[in-house]
Formats: sequence, C-alpha cells, structure tokens
Amino acid sequence: MHDRGEVLAGSYPEAPINLLCEYSVDPIGLDVVKPRFSWTPVHVERGRVQSAYQVLVASTLECLDEDIGDVWDSGKVYSSQSVNVEYAGKPLESGKTYYWKVRWWDDKGYVSPWSRTAKFEMGLLKPEDWKAKWITGGDLLRRRFILSRKVKSARAYATGLGYYELRINGYRVGDRLLDPGWTDYERLVLYSTYDVTGLLREGENVVGIMLGNGRFNVKPERRGFHKHYGDPRAIMQLKIEFEDGSSELIVTDENWKASKGPVVENDIYDGEVYDARLEKEGWDSPGYDDSSWENAKIAEPPGGRLVSQATFPPIRAVKLLQPVHILNPKPNVYVYDFGQNFTGWVRLTVSGPRGAEVRLRYAELLNPDGTVNVANLRGARATDVYILKGDGVEVYEPRFTYHGFRYVEVTGFPGVPSIGNLQGVVVHTDVKPVGGFSCSNQLINDIHRNILWGQLSNLMSIPTDCPQRDERMGWMGDAQLSAEEAIYNFDMAAFYTKWIRDIKFSQREDGSVPDVVPPYWSLYPADPAWGTACVIIPWYMYLYYGDKRILEENYELMKNWVEFLTSKTENHILKFSKYGDWCPPGQIASLNTPGELVSTLCYYEDVMLLSRIARIIGKFEDAEKYAELAENIKNAFNENYLKTDHYAPPGGGYSQTANCIPLCLDMAPQDKRETIMKKLLDDLVAAHDCHLNTGIVGTRYLFDALTKSGYANIAYRVASQTTYPSWGYMIREGATTVWERWEYLASSGMNSHNHIMFGSVGSWFYKALAGINADFSQPGFEKVIIKPHIVEDLTYAGASLKTIRGLIVSRWWRRGGEALALEVVIPVNSKGEVHMPTMGLKNPVIEESGRVVWRNGCFIEGVPGVESGRMEDSYVVFNVGSGSYTFSVREEST
Repeated sequence: MHDRGEVLAGSYPEAPINLLCEYSVDPIGLDVVKPRFSWTPVHVERGRVQSAYQVLVASTLECLDEDIGDVWDSGKVYSSQSVNVEYAGKPLESGKTYYWKVRWWDDKGYVSPWSRTAKFEMGLLKPEDWKAKWITGGDLLRRRFILSRKVKSARAYATGLGYYELRINGYRVGDRLLDPGWTDYERLVLYSTYDVTGLLREGENVVGIMLGNGRFNVKPERRGFHKHYGDPRAIMQLKIEFEDGSSELIVTDENWKASKGPVVENDIYDGEVYDARLEKEGWDSPGYDDSSWENAKIAEPPGGRLVSQATFPPIRAVKLLQPVHILNPKPNVYVYDFGQNFTGWVRLTVSGPRGAEVRLRYAELLNPDGTVNVANLRGARATDVYILKGDGVEVYEPRFTYHGFRYVEVTGFPGVPSIGNLQGVVVHTDVKPVGGFSCSNQLINDIHRNILWGQLSNLMSIPTDCPQRDERMGWMGDAQLSAEEAIYNFDMAAFYTKWIRDIKFSQREDGSVPDVVPPYWSLYPADPAWGTACVIIPWYMYLYYGDKRILEENYELMKNWVEFLTSKTENHILKFSKYGDWCPPGQIASLNTPGELVSTLCYYEDVMLLSRIARIIGKFEDAEKYAELAENIKNAFNENYLKTDHYAPPGGGYSQTANCIPLCLDMAPQDKRETIMKKLLDDLVAAHDCHLNTGIVGTRYLFDALTKSGYANIAYRVASQTTYPSWGYMIREGATTVWERWEYLASSGMNSHNHIMFGSVGSWFYKALAGINADFSQPGFEKVIIKPHIVEDLTYAGASLKTIRGLIVSRWWRRGGEALALEVVIPVNSKGEVHMPTMGLKNPVIEESGRVVWRNGCFIEGVPGVESGRMEDSYVVFNVGSGSYTFSVREEST
C-alpha cells in the first residue's frame, strides 16, 4: 500500500461517494440477508480504475470510527468490483442497525481515504419476529398506551390492506401515499418500517391506522373479473427501546378499538367521498374518549408472506401544479385546466355552509362546449366528493384513490371559485431522475418531455398501462416495451427488482405467466410479446445495473416461461397470439402483421437471451441447448416467412414490423440484409412518406433496426414527423403525454391520452442521438460505448446519465472552423469506447482538448487517457479511460 504522503497533491484517489445498500441510501427495514454494497470511486486523473477495495461493517459507530469491522471486515480484496459487492460477514439480526464504510485502491496502488459512514437497518427477518395480529372492524383503528420511561428509539413495522395511513399522537407517520405497493396479497404483502422515535413521549400515547380499500376490497360489481381479497385489515407492531435498556412491544390485537370515519367511500377508479361532518376530532391523539368505539376484530391473514419494501421507492406527492385557467361552460359548472396531463388529485380549499357538497370530476379531454369528456374513462367515475363541515376554511385532499387527468370539473362549490381554490398534486412512485436529454430540435425535446410525464404517470408501485380509466393494470407488454426508456430516465433498479418478484410469484406450474402482474385480472397465459417481460426486464437489470443476482434468482422463471412457449410451437413456429403488434395506425389488432410472426420473433429473442443468461451464470449446458434452439427458431422463421427481398405474412402483403424486428435481432441472413432493408426503406420512405406503420411492438424495434443498419437519419425523420401518425401529430393535437393510439378519437373508450407503450422511442434519443450505450460483455456501464449519430438538421444533441458507476455524459455540437465537437465523461473505474464521427471529411484531423490524436489515418499517442484509435466505417473509435474529454474533428488544412 502506498502512503498518501508519497503522492503529489490531487493525484491520489479520493474517498468513494454515492454509497448504496441494495440500490438505496441508508435503508431502514431491510430484509435481504446478504445485502450488496455499491460505491463510486473518485479520482482527478484520467484513466484510473479500482484495483482493490475494503469494506467494513460494524455493529456500532464507535467500532467503525476506530476502523473495526466487528461484523464484517472484507480485508483488502483485489477486485475492480464497485457495484453490488455482496455482504459476507456474520448473520444479520432482525431490527439491528449496522454501519459501514469503504475505501479503494487505484491501479497505481494508492489508497483512498475511508468513505463517509453509511448505515442500514434490518427489518423483521423471520415470520416468528411478527408478534402482531391482523385486525379489522372499521376504517379507523386506535390503541392508547402509557409510557413511563424515556424513549431511546422506536420503530413501527406496519401495513394495511388495501391502503393505510399510520398516525401517532396526532401526526401522520412518514410521507408514503397509497401504501403498500400493489402485490398479489395471497402471495406477498409489503410492509414499511418507520423511525417514530420523535413522535413518542412519556405518559399517554396513541397510535392510529386509517384503512382504504385499494385493490384488496373490490366493489361487488367488479369482482367477476377483478380479484377480490376481503375487507380492509391492518397489522402493526411498534418496538420501543428505552434509555434504561428495557423495551416494549405494542402490537395490533383484539385490544384495539375500531370505528367508522369520514371516508364514506373510496375506490381506485371511482374516487373518494369524504364527509367532513363525520370527522372524529383528535381520534389519533391522547385524551380522546373512545368508549363508544367497538373492539377491533381479529382478521384472517391475507395469505401472503410479509416482505419489507425498505428499498422500494414509495409513492409520494412530488410537486404541486397550478391551474392555467378556468372555464365556465355552464351555469355553476367550472372546469380547471392544469395544462398538463398527470396523475394524482387536487387539493381543494373551500369555505361554506355545513353539508355543502363539492364534486370534483376528473378528465383528460374536453368536449367542444368546454365540458369534460369522460368517454375514455369507461367504467371509472373518477369523481371525488367533499362534504363540508362548515367550519371556516377547509382543505381537502383524497387519501385512497388517484386519477389521471388534465381537467377537473367543479360543481356544488359555494359561491364562485377562483383559480386558487384548486391545486394539482402530482403523485407517483418517487423514482429518482437520473437522465437528461436535449437537442436542437424542439419537437424532439417536446416528445422527450411527454415521455417523461407519461412514464411517471404510469409508475404507481407497478408499471401500469394508464392512470385514468377502469384498468390501470401492470400490463407486461407496455412495461417491457418502455423499460429501457425508463432506465435511461429514472433510477429503476429497486422498482424493477420488486416487480420481477411479482412476476415470479405469478408464474403457474406450467411455466405460463399472465398478461398483467399482479394478476388482478386472471389473463393466463400471456401473449408472448407481453410475457417476454419476465426475460427482458431481468436482462436490462443486468445490462444497465450489472445485477447478476437477479439473473440467478429468476433463472427458473425465465427458463420455465421459455419451456412453456416451446410446448406451444409447431416446428419452432409459435402461432399462439392474443394481441400481437397492438395498435398500429388505424387499427387495434394489427391487420398487417399476423400474431404468429410477432410471437415467434419474441420467442426467438427470449431463447437467445436465455442462452446468454445461462452462460453468464455458469449454466453452460443450458447455454448450448438454448443457443441451438435459437438457431432452429431463426431458421424456421426464415424458411416460413422470408421471400426474395422481405419477410411476408402467410397471406401476403408487407409489414414494417415483420421486417424491422428480424433486422434488429440479426435474424436475417447476411446476404439478404441489404435487400430486406431496402424494401423496408421503400415502404417507410416512399409508400408512407417517412411515417411508421407499426404497432407498439414494431415501433420498439424500428428505430434500432434502422440505426444499426446505417439509417439513423431515416429514423430521425420518422421521429420528427408532425402529421399523422407520429408523436408530433399527438403534440400538434394538444398532447402533453403519450397516447395509447396514434389517433385522437375523443369519443372512443379505448384511447387513453396517457399511455407509455409508444414511449419506447425515448431510449433511442439517448442511445442514438446522444450516443450513450451499455455493453453486455462488461455490464452496468463498466464499459461505456459512446456513438452519437449526427443526423439531418440537428446542430447539437446531448445526454447525461447518472449510472450506478457514476456520471456519463455525451454531448456534441457543430461549430464554425471545426466540423464537430464531442464532449464525453466516463466514470472512474469504467472504460469508454468513443466513436468520433468523421463527418465525411476526406482527411480528418481529430484533437482532444487541443492535442492531436488522429491525423493522416493514424492514431497519435501521448494524450493521457486516450489509449488507442482505429477507423471504423464513418467513425474513428478511441479507447479511453475514465475522465472528461472534448474531441473535435476538422479537415486537414492544406
């Protein structure tokens, strides 16, 4: 080990930052018995990589401050791994807090200072740790208790089905909304852990729970097609440790009290009715008389295993929106326009007489007369009702419902409302933004913005299809098609880890999975383009986060699904299909692309990925087996559908989808690729004037197929259209999110104006225009591929991405005197492969920060961090180490 004093100032490694435990900062309630640690090494020099690390985990801060890892001391581990390093110390104990830190050695042998101290706290690891009972009997539950000693620490472990709100001594606990996250409650129930130390006091204390229906207690009229579990119920235990070393446990049991409250009705689809006259003032505080309340009843457990959602990002209120104007289309009818389609609800501020009833009706669209258009909500009433208590200024927000909307119709308001009487509350799973994209074409920026709003609107503890109508399900097709886009824009690691577990629990013995997960609608088996989510999303977790464990834990899920598909094939062709290339222009089910083509293509990709995954996790026999099967599927597909210059359905005709997917997946014979692509271009450019004719599946692959074949400029033209069908057409028609259909269709019951399934183009902005790409051979951005495409009228484009390894930047611009400049940032402990466009110059000279690195067709050594260069097509490819670089290209002066 080199002593830091031996090195010049600024040239030694700095303390690692961004310490994560299971993708989270200082999680509380963790129930992963072998948690994984990640960190970001920091160094000012270019090209530095980690050669070793040391992790200390201690039972106390005092031990860690003295550099004693009494729970785990990894020692100096010679490894470049800085992502998902698995804990290998003593068994971790329920409810205990552990402290950890890390240091690293660079490739010169110099050691960094220790990181800051991080921590993680365990949840309840064994079923017998739960002493509480499930209780029911009302939508308000209450328990009074006396504490006679000073509290040192207190933790509440709680959940309620379908939704709950925990309260202690008059205060709401935490900021989670619509909790717990949706699961199949017969298999899995999520609980949360709260630090409530500051809410307790000596003397009388009260803990209360409010309950909502959620997806647990389904309305009778929906139980024929939506799974129903039972009446609302809750479980909670409060562990209190005192300063004298003693402890006490408060648990839900028959000693609790139960009553009805002011939430008269609540339903995800229909909304909430809140009668403020029924409020029980102070019910959750000491001193309240609950003698008239009934005793709570012991409820049957829902059946699912209690699992912590410690690392799962909760649903929160993330921002407030102000309405942009009010319409008054009819007497006493007021319509607020928020200027943006989003998910959540409104905050109503009102004063008026006792019993006045204000109705808030939510909608995405307006009728020509300015009233709200609710045709596309189908069976969802989407209406909140607030009944005033007549006590001055009253403020109301619903608790146990949510809506997708831009407009809110207000009726029954006492007097004439002002624009300040409503505020929009934006609510969704609070995933952290990690990506940023911008370019010189404002239309592309607007499409990107709409995708962001659409994606967030459809993260509601699961990836939903839509947030407004009587559906809002975890459709696997929508989720897998938009997953890569989501990963480029948001930190999705913990979110997808949870949802993949939901998929795993939904799988049947025959290997089938449902179209929607959790399976609230029993739609088995999934369409192959929907079920592929159980392979695609674990693969993305590996590709973008370097998560090998998720492949290992879900290998049988993926394998069983592939075997199920195989059992349905005829000579390697999968004819089973339910939806196929859903929603192409002017259609719902595609008339151009038979389902068997889409199913077989998805089957091939699943098998190909399964072979790759098997090799990664060391199952080499399976890897060979599925590689051979993939080859057989490819050959069968080509034999059945490949004509002279294109793939054609059995009945003839031409399908963009049937051709772009085989090109994207490298299924087309090498000697046929050029002619197949030419035919695709003829259809795309000549026949459709650079407009796509694809549904949700084909759209996902079209842009990648064009780009990898050298036609990124055509892909850009398609993305930039403003006439039907296109994203620009949606925007021209007033869209602020992404639609379910290419058509407007204001009177249709199947035209959500906030659907994410066509948002898949968002990943292309990052991968092709900005040029940030991962490499599965060195996943989790251990190797970063930077390959921007300089297309058409774009004068600049760029993106940044906060990855699990650190910040990546790729930003290019055209400027006078130099054909192009490209700024690149590669994280410490990663390497980059930078594809610098030569812009068609005959004799390009490339400089990095003013120093020549390429001239006369040769790489010129000597620039720190730039290790090598080679010509490849219209790019010069540089292998670089970590650091910040600015490359520029110009013609050699004569």
